[in-house]
Amino acid sequence: MALAAVTSALSAVQPYLSKLIIDDGLLGRNFDLLAELCAAIVALAACGFALGAVNRLLYVRVSGKILFAIREDVYAHILQLPPQFFRVRPVGDIVTRLDGDVAEIQRFSTDSVLAVVNGVLLLVFSAAIMAVMSPELTLVAACILPLHLFLRHRARRHVSESTREVRESRGVITHFLVETLGAAKAVQSAGAERWERERLGDLNQGLLRRVIRQQLVGYTLGALSSLLSHLTTAIVFIIGGWEVIHGSLTVGTLVAFTAYLARGTGSATSLMGLYTGYQRAGVSLKRVQELRDAEPMRARRGGVRVLAARSGPIRFEDVRFRYPDSERDLLENLTLNIAAGSKVVLFGESGVGKSTLVDLLRGFAQPSSGRIVLDDVDLADYDLQSVRRRIPVLETDPALFRASIFDNIRYGYFDAPAERVRDMGRKAGVEAFALSLPQGYATELGSRGVGLSTGQRQRIAVARALLSSPFALVLDEATSNLDVAAVHAMHDLIDQHLGARTRIVITHSPATVPRADRVLELRDGRIVERERVRAYA
Repeated sequence: MALAAVTSALSAVQPYLSKLIIDDGLLGRNFDLLAELCAAIVALAACGFALGAVNRLLYVRVSGKILFAIREDVYAHILQLPPQFFRVRPVGDIVTRLDGDVAEIQRFSTDSVLAVVNGVLLLVFSAAIMAVMSPELTLVAACILPLHLFLRHRARRHVSESTREVRESRGVITHFLVETLGAAKAVQSAGAERWERERLGDLNQGLLRRVIRQQLVGYTLGALSSLLSHLTTAIVFIIGGWEVIHGSLTVGTLVAFTAYLARGTGSATSLMGLYTGYQRAGVSLKRVQELRDAEPMRARRGGVRVLAARSGPIRFEDVRFRYPDSERDLLENLTLNIAAGSKVVLFGESGVGKSTLVDLLRGFAQPSSGRIVLDDVDLADYDLQSVRRRIPVLETDPALFRASIFDNIRYGYFDAPAERVRDMGRKAGVEAFALSLPQGYATELGSRGVGLSTGQRQRIAVARALLSSPFALVLDEATSNLDVAAVHAMHDLIDQHLGARTRIVITHSPATVPRADRVLELRDGRIVERERVRAYA
């Protein structure tokens, strides 16, 4: 801000030097003074250049810190939101808000400060000097200002609406790209490449219409402002020219006045442009604030206990659960006791609440009533992070990241010794295929483990679960994409290394799960115990 003030002061001096050059140097036929004034203009320009470079460096650094701080804060908040939030909010929309909307907020927050400093100082300097040179012409210029303000005021609704429409359209396109590129193999398998391209074309056309409307609003506003500025300049030249012709005003004064008028008008326009910028930033701020206002997951009371790295009993005591947008309970007075170290199979129809039961167990959802007890301690008394780390879930499509095999195994356990990570890799059978790759454990995986087979991805997930020293392990349809032999091999692996830990196997095919201690069916929000038959063994 200090540098901006000095730069504005230097800029305000230059038109006055032009007046002296014309009146005292040229018309006064004083070449020495002319040379000195020209040298002064060059010196001022050089100083302005140096200060501007330093100012630009500081601006980029500060604005970058603001941008990253806002984005990191919102991102950290999003990571605390419950799974239900991500079910109803497209990922592409979230990405657009984190990228474009946060950047718009940052631009306004930093640019507006500099614009106010530069604009106000330059406007004050210019107006003061103009008033000294010609009070009459200054009054003429000031009369046009209310028209500028009225124009900005009338355009505010159109600016907000067009900006919101463009932001939303870009969010839809980003989600489309994330969704289709993440399922490129499925698109190719269905022969839907042309159809998806046409869908993208339709989305692009919709965005183009909205961008054109936004640009027309901006252009019309800028053009009308420019027209008013030219009108003001023309009136000043007419009145000032008449005074020059009649000897009441010098040529240099008129030239300098018009230069100050241009600078003052530019500053006033920039300051009024902040009003338009505020409308655009306001749209982005609302969109980002919607993310910040989403309620993060919290235990019913602050828990500090750490779940032990050993098995223990699990109890659901009269648990009821209903999604906020539902009219009926998904789980109704559900009671379930799971003995420590047992292997329990849970099956039921799709949508009956099996995965929700796991979300409740891991604190990703809160029961409407009742309680969940782990190792004879209420779940609400535990630190949720320790619960989630000690109860890993193996899913159909394991969560693997664009990183090395080694880093994927120790994801969440970043301080684990390298030898322990490799030991878990050996136990889970990762080493058998990792060492055949060019860089072994250091081999970089594609997003979600692209390039590995389903079984290989599952073994990396098992190695990560072993590394966690789990209290319990949940298999949520983890083997649904494997053949019968691979299913038995996976259960053999898990039972061998985690046989003393509680294992909850969620499946649609309970008969394929070997060595189950209990078989439970979730039906109508309640648990029904099923007798073990030979097929389950």
